[in-house]
Amino acid sequence: MIGHITNSGGNNSLMKHDVVQGNNKLDLDLLRNFNGVPGLNRENFIYISNIFLNIKQRNEKNHSINMFREVSISNDIISVKFYRNEEIECACDFLMDKDAQGYIDLSDLDLTSCHFKGDVISEVSFLSSNLQHATFECKEIENCNFTKATVNNVIFKCRRLHNVIFLKTSGECVDFSQNILDTVDFSQSQLGHSNFRECQIKNSNFDNCYLYASHFTRAEFLSTKEISFIKSNLTAVMFDHVRMSTGNFKDCITEKLTLTIDYSDIFGNEDLDGYINAIIQMINTLPDNAVKLKSVLAVKLVIQLKILNIVNKNFIENMKNTFSHYPYVSNPIIRSYLYHDEDDKFDIFMRQHRFSKVKFDVTQMNTFINRFRVNKWLIDQNNNFFIQLIDQALRSSDEIIRENAWYLYKEWIRSDNISPIFKEVDDYLRTFNAKQLTRNDNIFILFSSVDDGPVMVVSSQRLHDMLNPTKDTHWNSPYIFKSRHEMLPVNITPETLFGSTSHDEHALFPIFTASWRAIHKKNKGV
Repeated sequence: MIGHITNSGGNNSLMKHDVVQGNNKLDLDLLRNFNGVPGLNRENFIYISNIFLNIKQRNEKNHSINMFREVSISNDIISVKFYRNEEIECACDFLMDKDAQGYIDLSDLDLTSCHFKGDVISEVSFLSSNLQHATFECKEIENCNFTKATVNNVIFKCRRLHNVIFLKTSGECVDFSQNILDTVDFSQSQLGHSNFRECQIKNSNFDNCYLYASHFTRAEFLSTKEISFIKSNLTAVMFDHVRMSTGNFKDCITEKLTLTIDYSDIFGNEDLDGYINAIIQMINTLPDNAVKLKSVLAVKLVIQLKILNIVNKNFIENMKNTFSHYPYVSNPIIRSYLYHDEDDKFDIFMRQHRFSKVKFDVTQMNTFINRFRVNKWLIDQNNNFFIQLIDQALRSSDEIIRENAWYLYKEWIRSDNISPIFKEVDDYLRTFNAKQLTRNDNIFILFSSVDDGPVMVVSSQRLHDMLNPTKDTHWNSPYIFKSRHEMLPVNITPETLFGSTSHDEHALFPIFTASWRAIHKKNKGV
């Protein structure tokens, strides 16, 4: 039996053993000699483990031989059993140092294929250790540090991981399935193809993670604190049937990402407003290139609310603020849920002002732009109303309103019904770039109030001048065409264009009638 081994600066004859050379029989004999030796420390653990790992490496091609280390941790003692084909070849206790944080120091060690067992593994540092193919079989891991560890194929057969750090860990096919992950920091880790199925995830962080093709199927993100995936690579990640009420996906890579949310928590939720508001905020954090996914998630949320007949709650205003913009509002299911009353108001307002001068406020601009985007067939019927809306929106100080208005207008003039007309008058349009447009560019096509009547092409400035005339305003429009189907220049007098024989009849371009009459009377009185 070998007695107590001292650490004499590496001069101990046993510590000089060349583990790379030799054969299994000699190394097995040497390994067995350490069985039960007292007073072993970290250096002894490294030395004995190297003997064991060399034997294991030589037998890698022989699949009939299974070698692993079973490790249990108690205070600052780790007890290790070295197994070969289910038989213990050596069993030792090692007194380990503690790091500056007071954690048992298992950093920078080769812990491949170790099988960690015990009730609770607590206050252990695995900093920069190699844990490939290791298994953790315990009730709980708490207050442990796996920073920069290599974790390929590690299996966590635990009930709960609490206050654990996986900062900058790297490895594939890590199995966390069915664990409670409570206050776990995965930030900046590379954990591709990993398994988070059926995990309960609370107060944890996945910022800047590489999670390619990992699975979170039926995971539950149950947290008052936002679960963050900011700037993470979520390519091909499966969030399938997850219970999730908080989350931040800002600046993520979402190519081939699958995300379906189990909305069953809506039913009977005591804090329904808080729950729905958190989901709305989470959906909206998805990047702009995930337009389809954002829209689908919003639609499914609305459908669930409609099925349960949940309306007129406090969250509706927040939902309107978020879902009243692209891409959500273009979906008729979302619009009908949010604006079932306002759509009626819109139609009434538009009918009342179809042929009159209109001044839009910001709310009306947003509402009407979205309404026309969803129902483009309304544009031709309400052309004068529509052109005034676009002109005022392009003059708005709100950049989003300007962009949405220009996008909608370009869609309209490129549509099958309008593009042939625009080809005839495209000499009057200098550019399709909104930032290069001036108010003197002739970009607006006005239809007359008569079916197949004249068409007028005007600039923003000319439109504004004719709606707000002075005694110097010119009423002879230079760009009048016979009809939509015959784009031939014609000369028509202002009286014919803007006047009407009675209050029951409309002029050809009635939005200018009131202005033209007022200035005409004033000029006559001069």
